Formats: sequence, C-alpha cells, structure tokens
Amino acid sequence: MGNFFQDKINYALTRLNESTFISRLTVTKKVVMAYALVAGFSLIAIIFALNSLHSQTTTSTELVNIDVKAISLTEQLQKSLVSQEKLGRQYLIINNKETIDLIREKFDQFPDEWEILLQLLPLDRVSMVASEYDKYRTEGERYLQLADDDLSLKKLEAEFKKSYLPAHNDFYQALTNFRENQQARVDRTLAALPRDGAHSFRMTLLLLLLGILLATPVALSVLLGIHNSLRQLTRATHQIAEGNYAVDINLSAHDEFGKLAREFQSMGRKLQEFEASNLDASPLTHLPGNMVIQRRVEGLLKDKVPFAHAFVDLDHFKAFNDRYGYQKGSDIISAVGDIISEIIKIEGDEDDFVGHIGGDYYIFLTSTEKVEHLAKRVIEEFDSMIPHYYSDEDRHSGFFICQDRFGVERQFPLMTISISIICSDTSNYDSAIAISHECAKMKEHLKRLPGSNYLIDRRRGKS
Repeated sequence: MGNFFQDKINYALTRLNESTFISRLTVTKKVVMAYALVAGFSLIAIIFALNSLHSQTTTSTELVNIDVKAISLTEQLQKSLVSQEKLGRQYLIINNKETIDLIREKFDQFPDEWEILLQLLPLDRVSMVASEYDKYRTEGERYLQLADDDLSLKKLEAEFKKSYLPAHNDFYQALTNFRENQQARVDRTLAALPRDGAHSFRMTLLLLLLGILLATPVALSVLLGIHNSLRQLTRATHQIAEGNYAVDINLSAHDEFGKLAREFQSMGRKLQEFEASNLDASPLTHLPGNMVIQRRVEGLLKDKVPFAHAFVDLDHFKAFNDRYGYQKGSDIISAVGDIISEIIKIEGDEDDFVGHIGGDYYIFLTSTEKVEHLAKRVIEEFDSMIPHYYSDEDRHSGFFICQDRFGVERQFPLMTISISIICSDTSNYDSAIAISHECAKMKEHLKRLPGSNYLIDRRRGKS
C-alpha cells in the first residue's frame, strides 16, 4: 500500500514538473529564477518598508516642528492678547503713562511672534486668521494714536469698547479656532501613525510571502526534477550494469538532467553497438566483422558519401596453412590485420575503416583519392613481411611442393596479396552485397596474375 501511494505521488509530482513552463528551463536557470523571485520581492518589500518608515518619520517631524509648534505659538499670541486687553482696561482706570507705554511695547513685539507662525505654515492655512490680524493691527494702531493725543478717558473708553475691543476679540477667537483645528489635525495624524505602521508591516510581510510563494513552485520543480532524474538515472545505471543497454529514461525536461538522460540513452545505444561489434569481431585481428562492415558500407551508400571499397585476399594461404600448420596461419592472419590497420591509421583519413570478413579476407574503406596509395603500401609491407614466415629452403627456392585441395601434389609460390578496389563515384552499386559480389569477380582475375597486385574497377555503372 505504501509503495502504491508513493508511486502515485511520484507520478503526480513528475507530471506537475513536466507540464509547466518551468520544465523548459535548465536547473541553473530555475535556481536563478527562484533566487531572483525571493530577492526581488524582498528588495521591493525593503524599499516599501523604508519608504513607509521615511514617510512616517517625515510626518512625525512635521508634527513636532510645525503643527505642535504652531499650537504653542498660537497660545503665546493669545496670552499676549489677554495681557494687552488687561493693560488697556487698567489704563482706562488709572490713566498711567507707564501703562500705555507697556501696551505699546507688547503691541510692537506682537508682529515678530506672528511672523514666526506665518513662516511655519502655508498661507492658505492661516488666511482666515490673517484677515482678523490685519483688523486687529489697524484698530490697535488707531487706539494707541488716540491715547497719544490725550483724548479724554471717557471718549477713549468709548473708542476702546466700540472699535479696538471687538477687533481684539475677533482676532482672539480666530486664533482659538485655528488652535483647535491644529490640535484636531495633530490628533488625526497621531491616530493615523499606528494604522499606517500596521499597514506598512502587512504590506511588507505580504510582499515577502508573495516572493516566497512564487519561488516555491520553482524550488519544488528543481527538487522534484533532481529527485526524479536521479531515480531514473540510477535505475538506468543498474540496467546497464546488468547488460541491458536498451534503457528507457522518461525525462522530457530541457534541463541538465534531461540532457544527461539523452546522453545516457545514446551511450546505451553505442554500448549495444559496441557489444554487437565485439561479438562480430574476429578473435585473431579484433577487427569488426561482417555485420559491422555491411552496416558501414550501407551507411555510406545511403548518405551518398564518395568512398573506395578495397577487398583484400591472401593468395595461396590454404597451401601455406596445410604445410606450416594452423598456428602459423593464424599468425599470418593477425599480422596482415595489423599491417592494414597501421597503414590506414597513419596514412589514411580519420574516418577510414578496416574490417576482417573472416579467414584471409579483409576490407578497408577509404577516400577515392588515397585508396591506390594505401593499396600499394599494403602490398609493399606484406611482400616485405611474408618471406620471414617461410623456411629458409622454401624462401630461397621461392616455392614449395604441397597437395592442393584435390589431393594432387603441385608447386605453390610464396604467398601474395590481391586487392580489389571499387570506387563509389565511378560505379552505381546500391548495396554492400552487390559490391562484395563484384569484388569476388575481380579477385578471381587477380589470382591468375603473378605476385601481389591491386585492381581498380574504373568502369561506369554496374557490372
């Protein structure tokens, strides 16, 4: 039951990982994307938090340095007005010159305090108070001028109550209203600060959580992708270790693990081909055998790549084998394979191919430009090597007496080599079998010639 649910979970998670846009990204890009999401939203959250903190700090600073200070200045102005009113009433009673001088002193000092208030606040916030201030200043100047003109106390009192005192009281009331409005403004600002702080905190937290939330699918995709990929690659490794090279890795992602899976499958196919080649290879020369040779020739024909097909045959090999034994014959087979391979490796092209059909038959595939030179080099090396495999007597005489395949004694010369060459650009053969049949015909002609020889089919079309 546990395995059932585990398989279902793995299937669901795999489908989730493979069906999203994220699956088209590499692991590196996924990690960078997840980090960028978290870092980006964290940066936005930090900027938002700092901006909110700056805004609240600015508001608090303005509250202390402007609004609260304006209230304090308003209270001082009102105290000065109250003091001026008391002195004015006192002057009407005692008619003392020192009193009127004191009133003038306070009256003259009042504009300085008023200017400080005007500098703190924009004009639109003190416009109503300013109009009352102008009336108060006008009536105050007029009242003090009357006092300087030695107007009778009765007339001065009447003027005080009729003009100066109403302007004074209206200005005082305007200051009171202004102070109350300022106090209400301060109260509203103080009440809003905690709300703004809480809102900033919630928004900052929301941005952080949003970054984490958006990064979570990416992180899960990375983790699930790695888990699923490692699980399948581990299973594929076990299959290859057990000799099953046809591995099936179900990874369609375009990340590094998907690429690794495709390379793994390619490796499996190559191991299959390598195993087949080893099974088909000659145990003496370790060269590829018939199956690989045929597949290689068919591939070149299919791709229409110009090439030269050289068929190598040892003449009088059976007679040598009968006289000197199969071990000596095996040594010859191995040595000839080494000669051809070494020459092709050193003097041929990188893509050239050497195979061992079996017995004393070999094949090499090369370019049409180099095939004649390589054939000459093989003959040269073979003719230089082969005498050393004979006895001194046979080598000096240049032949030996031995029974042929029909049991008749006859004279056999020292072993030679024949190379039949067909070039694809001067022929129209459509299969490896057709080429091998034509090479067999050419070989029969070469065997009738003395010594080692090569023959290139320069005819156009099929034979």
